Amino acid sequence: MTSVQITVSITPQQAGRFNLRKKRHKIEQAEYLKELEREGIGPRAARVQLALVRPDTWPPLDAVVASAVRRRLAEPDLAGPWEPLTTEEECEMKLSGRWPGPAPEVRLVERNYLLPSELVKELRTASWRVSAAALSQYGPNLGTAERRRLAELIHSPGRIIRQALDRYGRPEQEESEDE
Repeated sequence: MTSVQITVSITPQQAGRFNLRKKRHKIEQAEYLKELEREGIGPRAARVQLALVRPDTWPPLDAVVASAVRRRLAEPDLAGPWEPLTTEEECEMKLSGRWPGPAPEVRLVERNYLLPSELVKELRTASWRVSAAALSQYGPNLGTAERRRLAELIHSPGRIIRQALDRYGRPEQEESEDE
């Protein structure tokens, strides 16, 4: 499976949660190694054991983001099925720049994630198809109220990812998913 690195803008709170998660994982992994060594397992064998359990016990942030996005894309408003993007639409989706949409209440921070290419394609397709009608009407000649109304209907890939992280990207949400 091929992957694509994408840059997304997330809230400082989301970035902070991920930073805490990384620190917690590092501490827990160090404790796990110490426990294995107390059990008489040598350092090299302990690191091998850690490598075997790491993906399930302490998933990398890319996996957390991918899982959250999959769950968000499965919700009724984004689930599709959607017509595939045309070549022109795909090119337009890859252009950098900010989409019109509701302005976040906080300044966003950029992060890079390596996601499966099929998931990125699904994200971009859902985003484009859900937003197409509002994007076609959006323009500078509209009044403020109409721009706000249309902005609420626009779901950029970044907005979808932020929603996914708020709904499904927290450790307690992962634990409840496993039950």
